[in-house]
Amino acid sequence: MVVGAGPAGASAALRLARRGADTIVLERSRMPRTKVCGEYLSPATLDSLAALGLLETVRVRAHALATLRIAGFGIAPVVMRLPGRGGLALARSEFDALLAGEAVKAGARLVLGTYQAAAESDDGITVTYRDGAGVMCNIAARAVLGADGAWSAVAQRADMAGLQRRGGRWAVGGHLETPSDGDEVEMYVGPDGYYARNPLGGGLTNVMLVLPNPLVDEQADAAARRLSDGRCGLRLDALQRRVAVGPLAYRARTTIGRRIVLTGDAAELFDPFLGQGIALALGLSEAAADAAAAIAAGEAWPIAAHRYVAARAAAVNRTRLIARAVDSLLRVRWLRGRAARKLARKPELADKLLEAVAGSAPDSRRLALVWDLIA
Repeated sequence: MVVGAGPAGASAALRLARRGADTIVLERSRMPRTKVCGEYLSPATLDSLAALGLLETVRVRAHALATLRIAGFGIAPVVMRLPGRGGLALARSEFDALLAGEAVKAGARLVLGTYQAAAESDDGITVTYRDGAGVMCNIAARAVLGADGAWSAVAQRADMAGLQRRGGRWAVGGHLETPSDGDEVEMYVGPDGYYARNPLGGGLTNVMLVLPNPLVDEQADAAARRLSDGRCGLRLDALQRRVAVGPLAYRARTTIGRRIVLTGDAAELFDPFLGQGIALALGLSEAAADAAAAIAAGEAWPIAAHRYVAARAAAVNRTRLIARAVDSLLRVRWLRGRAARKLARKPELADKLLEAVAGSAPDSRRLALVWDLIA
């Protein structure tokens, strides 16, 4: 059983169903559902979609993105070309429904219900959920893949969840009507947060303001204007599909147990600044599917756990390291100044930096590319 039909759960369910596994996806919301974060699909995300055989299916529905414009701290805007396959923007309501639909086409069964609990035994795990009519139901499974987001109910019920609920930033945003569609993502960065604008096409732009604390309407507009040096504001009352979420800090205490595997935000929530949440969710879907399938087939869970933890560490640790390096580059004044002077002399380094952040550069070069800015 896969709990959660978001990108992490649906992509893992798709892989399992393609292998012939009897797969049920438990999702508490009817598709399509409203969710506006993660509507930027990075070059690394497109690579993962290509590996799933879904890139062209997504591309024909999405809005193409070519460049990233980043500004802040009084530094003139720097325009960088998106590397590799470029980027795409697609509403999460459509993207999530597409992935879940592909899993169903492959043979997975989508069940509407809210996860309640799971009872493990020597030969399986019984999941209790509340269906759409409010009736409590049980399903016997061999393994559970928890992909139900940060502060995962699966993780909490199994005592696998992390305890941290403070320290992360808060996001507020939605869809904003705009007069024209461009192919450029805008990022306005300050010492305490950032304001991102991502064109979706069709006269809509995804806007997201991320700061240390939740904001009311007037505060949000003032913060957006401060971060963008007056270039653009953010009137929350003008947004379509408005959402607020936070704190953006969560990590499970452990990501795999005897019969439960955690993936996506249920395992760890990443600040959306680098756009790596969906990239990791899709990129680690094969490792998550492998672990769940191995447990279901009766493999000793410590062996499956060792492989899964190693696969996650290889991908996640690189992302954490790059995120810390870029965060330091932005927050530490002397590093920021050094990087600005280097970019003024060698503008081509901006593209290299984005290549490292987007995950398109070879792993052995990613930190080196960041270091090139300050060396």
